[in-house]
Amino acid sequence: MELQQRPHERWIWTELIGFDNSEEDLGVGSYIDTAGFVPTAICLLMTSPDFVLSHEGVDGEVELPPDFCARDGHDFNPHRQRQVWTNTQLRGLIDELHSRGIDVYLTVFTRFYGNAFHHEWVSDHREVCMVFRSHGWASAINVLSRLDDGTWFQDHFSGKLVEVMEYYGFDGWHGADGYGPLNGPIWEVCVSDDMIDQFATHSQAALPEVVTRACGHEIPLLEERAAWIWRHARHEWIEFWVDRWARFWQTMVDALHRAGKKAVVNSAWGRAPFEARYRYGVDYKRIAETGVDGIIVETAAAGLWMDPRVGAGDVARHFDFLSMLMLIKAYVPDTKLIFLHNTHDTVEEWDAVRHIPTVLEKEIYSLANVYHTRGDGGLIPCADGFLVCLGDGLDPEHWRWLRKRWALAFSDLPKRVHGATLVWSDAAMERQRDAFTEHRTQIPHGILFQLMTRGAPVQSTVRVNALDGADGTLLVINPHLFTPDEQEALRNYEAGPIVVVGQGTGALPPADFTFEDTVADHAFCCAAYGADLPETPVLPPQEASEFPEDILGIPEPRGYWDYMTARAVSDEFLDACAATVSAVSGDFAVTEQADDVAAMVSECSDGTLRVAIKNKTLYYVRPTIDVGRPISRVDILTEYPSLLVRPDGSRFSIRVPGSGLTVVEIEGAETASGD
Repeated sequence: MELQQRPHERWIWTELIGFDNSEEDLGVGSYIDTAGFVPTAICLLMTSPDFVLSHEGVDGEVELPPDFCARDGHDFNPHRQRQVWTNTQLRGLIDELHSRGIDVYLTVFTRFYGNAFHHEWVSDHREVCMVFRSHGWASAINVLSRLDDGTWFQDHFSGKLVEVMEYYGFDGWHGADGYGPLNGPIWEVCVSDDMIDQFATHSQAALPEVVTRACGHEIPLLEERAAWIWRHARHEWIEFWVDRWARFWQTMVDALHRAGKKAVVNSAWGRAPFEARYRYGVDYKRIAETGVDGIIVETAAAGLWMDPRVGAGDVARHFDFLSMLMLIKAYVPDTKLIFLHNTHDTVEEWDAVRHIPTVLEKEIYSLANVYHTRGDGGLIPCADGFLVCLGDGLDPEHWRWLRKRWALAFSDLPKRVHGATLVWSDAAMERQRDAFTEHRTQIPHGILFQLMTRGAPVQSTVRVNALDGADGTLLVINPHLFTPDEQEALRNYEAGPIVVVGQGTGALPPADFTFEDTVADHAFCCAAYGADLPETPVLPPQEASEFPEDILGIPEPRGYWDYMTARAVSDEFLDACAATVSAVSGDFAVTEQADDVAAMVSECSDGTLRVAIKNKTLYYVRPTIDVGRPISRVDILTEYPSLLVRPDGSRFSIRVPGSGLTVVEIEGAETASGD
């Protein structure tokens, strides 16, 4: 079956080691031949910020140091040893890529290598490096800092960046790790004397001597400073960082756009809008308002799948990052989003394409098939394309395998998607800050991905001010945080039922169906409107959850894969909520092995159903699916399995690989007869 492709962008992130400077065209032809397609853009990872900061723009030919030629100067990848590149060869490489219609972006990180490969600019300006509360000075740049002479680093860097990009011919800059946010949460970094001075000017708050005194790199003093801020001036600190990152990116975007260059930024360590702001001081809307040309959304579930760190690769991680992409799109619907397509990384020592292909296949399809509903009712994909991370060291069979998965994942837009549509409110996100700080109330992202993990069919979003475009079931989380006007819009919604999950139902009228969690402290409820459901589920009694009395003193996580502490919501309650969303959303149901799978269902323009069944276990499963209408034929669209599926009325059963997915297309009896 030949599938029509919808427009999407195919980006590749690679190091110089991905090319070959011994070839006449510097390896560009063989690279494209191996990949089997011409990418929209290539992000060249030159690794060290010194590629920009120490650039001199010489007329002659000079060799580039090892940390420019391969990340951290690593020796080899699966295809070749690290080569010595020159500035002239790099310019030639970019010319060759341009000749094939490929945009070339520059990526550098913020790490200081201690002059291991060459004399670095940072070694003469250590004042711009990060200062952590827990271990003091760190060998990475804080791009929001100032030099000792008072110059803003961002002003110096933006000028040098434009100079470098014009010298080599780069089309744009990819602001990756460390360029928004820093390499750590704002309760940990950066608490340098410089940043505190900036904070004092920004907030105009009366800060005590424990904060304003000179701390240098003395850890006990830094700990006291950071602890006071997070307890007594948390919200001011968050807003300071939000403003600083917006000003940094405005400086960068303005400088690059004046030079005819583009700028894209990584998302805040894979966190949805609320956590991006609360944990990392990054507001995606403020960044989008700078005119940035796109956001690379760090959907890193595949890369974390086999990570040995506790909790990094649990079953929920797939739904965590998938729902994060959906919520970012809901928050900044007009911004180009490119999802980070985990493939492999030699230096970070993970390889999804070789070691966990079933997981990777599930990621590709899922990330390409979540949608945002516009006010006119049209669906737009949350992702405008992907960035292969990383694209060096892949063999022709790897690229062939990937292209087949892309062809399926990015086939024609559906006419509609099955399940509930999550309602997004900017105002509710703003109000969530106080609710979380004061009570540690569960945030919408946390509730959403836990429901999706349990099989709740949610693969679309809509903004609360665009409900005229919605059709079918709505899912509303924490409606008490919506404004009165937004709650009025929910009350007036007539295009389908509404399921509410949260700490009360706000100003909505009495529900047709409701039940509460039995965790006594800050209990959540689930309510349904406009739905005819069976009797209310009976949840077992729960012991009162133990929660620290000193809420402001709760330790915060450091790793982006760690979840912030929130008040308990019982598993039994979440199970019942997910079942309610499924029951309200229509006739589609998983009737056997429902706990082992989650499904994504869409209706194609010709009336056929596209069903992706995702396995949450490590083992083969064979769920039974009831689509609520007579089935005439089931076509398997994935390579596995390779057996004929024989439907039984409205049901069919099919095998799904461990941790992977199987995608089928279903033709109903009425579709086949033309009714």
